[in-house]
Formats: sequence, C-alpha cells, structure tokens
Amino acid sequence: MNDEEYGPRILRPLDEEPDAPSRVDVAAAVVAGSRSRRRRRVAATAAAAAAGLAIASVPVVISQAGQTTPDAAGRPSASAKPSPSPKQQYDRTMDVAFPTSCTGEALPVPGGGQSHASALDPTGRYATYRTYVDGRQPIIWHDGTITKVGTPGDDDGLYSINSNGVAVGIVWKGTGPVAIAAEGAKSAQLPGGKGREARAINDHGVIVGGSFDEDAPLRWASRTSQPEKLPLPKGATRAMAYDIDTDGTIVGYVETGAAGAPSGADPAKPSPSAGGTPGAEGTKVRADGARGGRIAYVWPAKGPGRVLERPTAPGVTIDYYDARGISNGWVVGFAAAVGDDRATYGVRWDLNTGKAELLPGLEWSNGINQYGWIAGMTEDNHAALTDGKRVLRLPDVFAFDKQYGMNWAEAVSDDGRTLIGNVDDADRDGLQQAVVWRCS
Repeated sequence: MNDEEYGPRILRPLDEEPDAPSRVDVAAAVVAGSRSRRRRRVAATAAAAAAGLAIASVPVVISQAGQTTPDAAGRPSASAKPSPSPKQQYDRTMDVAFPTSCTGEALPVPGGGQSHASALDPTGRYATYRTYVDGRQPIIWHDGTITKVGTPGDDDGLYSINSNGVAVGIVWKGTGPVAIAAEGAKSAQLPGGKGREARAINDHGVIVGGSFDEDAPLRWASRTSQPEKLPLPKGATRAMAYDIDTDGTIVGYVETGAAGAPSGADPAKPSPSAGGTPGAEGTKVRADGARGGRIAYVWPAKGPGRVLERPTAPGVTIDYYDARGISNGWVVGFAAAVGDDRATYGVRWDLNTGKAELLPGLEWSNGINQYGWIAGMTEDNHAALTDGKRVLRLPDVFAFDKQYGMNWAEAVSDDGRTLIGNVDDADRDGLQQAVVWRCS
C-alpha cells in the first residue's frame, strides 16, 4: 500500500482508496490502538462489502461510442472501435532464480517514532517513505543515505520514484493536495498541479495521476509539461491513473455509478473479450460482467484504452477490481467479491494475453516487477513475495503479534532482490516501521 492506513486498503473498491492521501489521519490510531486493528479491519471489510451490495444493485455498463480515435502521436486514447486481441509484445523468456531467503532492517527514522514506506525504484537503490515527527516528513532513501524533502506537512508523501531519483507525490495545502515532483531535498509543484495527485513516474520522466475528486486521469509528458486528460469511455464517471510502464502504457481504473449508467443493456451478459463487442456506433463495452463500481483499465502508449478482464473466483461474483501497478506488461491489482464471505483478492494480468489470474495465498497485492513477481501480504498477515506459484514469506524484522500484527511488502525491484514495506513492532504496541529487505 502507498499509505499507512490499512482501512482504506480494504475499502479500495469504494470512494476511498489506499494509495490516496488519507482524508482521515489513521496513522496516530495505528500507533495508539494497534490491539483493536484486526477488529477494525474486519469491520471495514464488512462495510465495504455492504456498501458494494448497495451500489452493485444497479447494473452498469461502459460505452465507448463516439470517443476519440487512436492518436497518431502515440498518446493514449479511447475508441468506439472494439479492441483487437492482445498481441505479444513483452519478453517472457527471462529465466531468473526466485529468491529463497531474505534479511530485513528498518529504514532510518530521525527523531524516532513511526514511519511508512511507499515506493522503490526499479534498481532497488532509491526508496521513498515518510516519518511522523512534527508532521509528515517525506524522505528519499538512496543506497542507505536519507534526504528529507521539504519540511513536514499535513499529509505530504512521495508515491513513486524512478531510477534517476526523481520522485512524485503530493503536498497538502489548505483544503486539498498539490501534485509535486522532487529531486534531492527540493520539490516543485507540477504545472496544473493544484487539486491534483501525481501517482507514478517512469524512467523517461513521464508522470501520471489524477484530480483529487478522481474525475480526470492525467498524464504529464515531463515535469515542465501541462497535464493532459486521458480519454475515458462513455459512461465513466470517475477514473484514476495509478502507474505507467517504461513503454508508456498506463493502468488504473474507470468507475461508473447509477447516475451515469447507460440504459437498455443487459449487464449480466459478459462481452466475449476485454476489448468489447463488435458492432456499429453505440456499441457497449462491458466490464466483462462487472456491475457498477470500479473496473480495471489500461491506456496503451498507442491505440485505444480498454477494460482489463474481470477476475473470476469459484462461487463468488467479483464486482470491483482495479489495476495498481505495471512493469514489463505485467499488471497487479486488487479485486473484491460481493457476497457472504466479503472476500478480497490479489490479481495479476499479463498484457501479452489479456488474462487475469488470482494470486493464491495473498490478501494484498501491491508492487510488481519485470518478471511479474508481486510484493504483498499473505492471508495470515505477513509480508511476502510471490511469482504466482511460490510464496516467500519475508522476515518480520520486529516482534510479531499473531493476533493483531499486519506486515506487508509494498514494492519490489526489477531483479527481485530488494523490497520495501511496512511492519509492526509488537514490543512497541504495534508501532509501524518502514523496512527494506534484501533477498538472495
């Protein structure tokens, strides 16, 4: 997760989502009330599912009719034309040994207290986290050396960092966020950044994010460029761009609501492909059977955007799912099932095939690397790395409370040898600490 509040992480299918700056400061509650965390988490899950039931009762489809055609310059676009079947474009021949053991240590916290890790660059040499002494202090970690970025703020944070050490995120000013880019100790507001959030930056310096009210996913071509709105399929009422691959492919979600639901369509009938159904203008592009809520979406660097395949699970209906990270055409995300079990799932897509798969053994799925390895949290609340078949549990670093502890990995380097994440210290009443793991 890119914010320390586990509650918004569970509520991901709803309006509040974990990568966003929290509207409520739960950080202090995590420190002061760790022993009630598991109970709050269960309650949050139930609330999410209950709200999901109410929202999902109104069937919704997404229409791409009358949208812009593919941009000749290669910028992401939406189209009324059905998307073709995905073509293989990413290397899947790399054969690298999966790690078998790891060691972990806490990242430095000047002044002591709580800390929270957010991002790791592809090389594993840069990371971002924040501390909580006299406010929220963003920090860039580079090969063991830390640099404070600016001064502590109300809810400042750096959500992504590239291999050149350039980070993006927000500072909180007045009643809303301002999108920023940071390098070293200095940060600067992005053009058009007021009321916006910068979520990710790739190694070419392209930045993505969205508006604070999530009505417009955005792309900045550089730190000095004005943002451009990413095109949305007809019927989408909210959206956010969460990550961008090296080749410029962007992932995130689109969201529909009852008020924006096109009429006269059968929501229960899934489309034959994630790209939509053939037809004339007015064709409805369905979220493969999803109703209402949030739907994972991809904006390729060239060509029209498309819905990602809805994950499936035996005996449940997954109605909410989104895409949170991308690397080498591997996409990681989150899904929630509306039903008696209030189930949540980690999900991975391969853009070569367009197929979705649930990740066994993971309750949370966060970062992903070029091999498709995923950093997250196991069902028994330990930080983990998985390749989709094997699950490597990461060291707890501190004493772990079996009843209330929650440890998770947030991001993994491209070589799979460095991870960052967050763990609880049971000896300090569950105080959360940002950590780095080294694996071999």
